Amino acid sequence: MPVGRVLLIERGSFLGGVKFIHNEQKADGIYSKYECFEFQNGRIKKIREGELLLKNPSKGKGFLFHSGPNSLFGPPLKIKDFTLSAAAGGLEHSTIYFESKPNKPDRKVRMAPTPWVELREINLSDPRIKWFAYDEKREWKVIPIDKIWD
Repeated sequence: MPVGRVLLIERGSFLGGVKFIHNEQKADGIYSKYECFEFQNGRIKKIREGELLLKNPSKGKGFLFHSGPNSLFGPPLKIKDFTLSAAAGGLEHSTIYFESKPNKPDRKVRMAPTPWVELREINLSDPRIKWFAYDEKREWKVIPIDKIWD
């Protein structure tokens, strides 16, 4: 998700999302500040804020190495009563995965990327919202956020 845009997340009775606020390069990696929110009784309630991390790989004898893809991530993103793997992806975006542990997708999670910038713009009745669930057969596709509803 690009910094500054709203990602809706649904899992069971939870309906809310994440907005990445700011990404910053530091000595040990890229940090992404975020806020999580939840819809309760027709209102949006902020439930958490924090930072994600994409660590710089270790350097050794001319090679970059790490023990696995998730070893470069900081702690998982805690949303309400569940977690998802997530990491800063660069200075302009961050990534949330459909899994809480490596190679174990949470099939109850659905996500809907939106071009919305402000939480007050969210309209859950908007017919352009496209929900996505984990689908191992879906072909990888990059869609610019400004084209998501075209």
